[in-house]
Amino acid sequence: MDPMDSTTYKEIFQQPQAFLAVNQDLELIRQTVQDVFSRRKIGQVIFTGCGTSLYLAQTAAALFSHYNSVKAQAVPCSELYFHPQLYIGGGETLVCPITRKSVTTEVRLAIKRVHEFPNVQSLAITCCSGSREYNEDMILSSDANEDSVVMTKSFTSMVYLCAILAMTAGGRDGELEQMAAEIPGLCRRALPDLDSLARRILAEHPKTNLYITLGQGVFYGIANECMNKEKEMSLSNSESYYSLEYRHGPMSLVDENTLILQLASQDTGNYESGLLREMKEKGAAVAVFGEKASGLWDFADYAYFAESGLNDLQLSPVAVLLGQLLGYHAARSKGLNPDSPRHLSQAIVIS
Repeated sequence: MDPMDSTTYKEIFQQPQAFLAVNQDLELIRQTVQDVFSRRKIGQVIFTGCGTSLYLAQTAAALFSHYNSVKAQAVPCSELYFHPQLYIGGGETLVCPITRKSVTTEVRLAIKRVHEFPNVQSLAITCCSGSREYNEDMILSSDANEDSVVMTKSFTSMVYLCAILAMTAGGRDGELEQMAAEIPGLCRRALPDLDSLARRILAEHPKTNLYITLGQGVFYGIANECMNKEKEMSLSNSESYYSLEYRHGPMSLVDENTLILQLASQDTGNYESGLLREMKEKGAAVAVFGEKASGLWDFADYAYFAESGLNDLQLSPVAVLLGQLLGYHAARSKGLNPDSPRHLSQAIVIS
């Protein structure tokens, strides 16, 4: 199959346009966020989602916690539906469902359930205007609707929305403006290079049978999504961890058929590079994605550094790109069609 015949591949490369579309709506998005936080004194924020959107919620909670003093956490929709009392209470709560499609049953059930509690409002972070039906407010990625089953541009554009939400609520206009100016162009420049890098990694390690992605802080949820892309598209064994947790048992599986992708944080590089040196000694191939090139990573087999001047939080909307492309090309190397992943559909609707 020619890559350009693949809907998934095309949509991976449409991510710069999705970022530009969000930028066109930036003032409306910021105004919506400001209105939400001005109406009530919000005491906690709960980001919720299912599958990929849960990993996105983990990233959103890290972003929001960094820029704001208000408590934020990520909770699966099913957990919020079954056990809302564990999470709701003690003041004004903003629940933010993250969803590509507004029809996902667990999302609707969770939001209906939390609205049974006093002092709860919801702000949808979405690619679907239908989310307006069951939420007080909504911020929308208007050009991220997908035909493919697996989430690619919807994921990255909603990470972008979450970063805008966090920075706006935290009054970090300067960082927001810098991110908005850099992210679309950075994504456009990075995609061809990362595509070539993914192809090269897989060509040079055709027997890879375990994919590991590691990340700390804002990169942890994104590491989980990289793991998910390998599972969904290529039906590969894949795992993800907080970086330094990998030493505590999971590294027992490392051998010459293991690929480790490190999402390298700018403030934890000494620790992460030390870990990856150990894993390489045990036989793993090592790939790194991050912002700044450093002598810390000279040992890596493969690396891409953005050199954009952005911090990790600003870089988060594009940190998943190599994971997406590894999943896509691993699928093709196995003769699988990434447009038709086994057992999956765009939205889970429970009758």
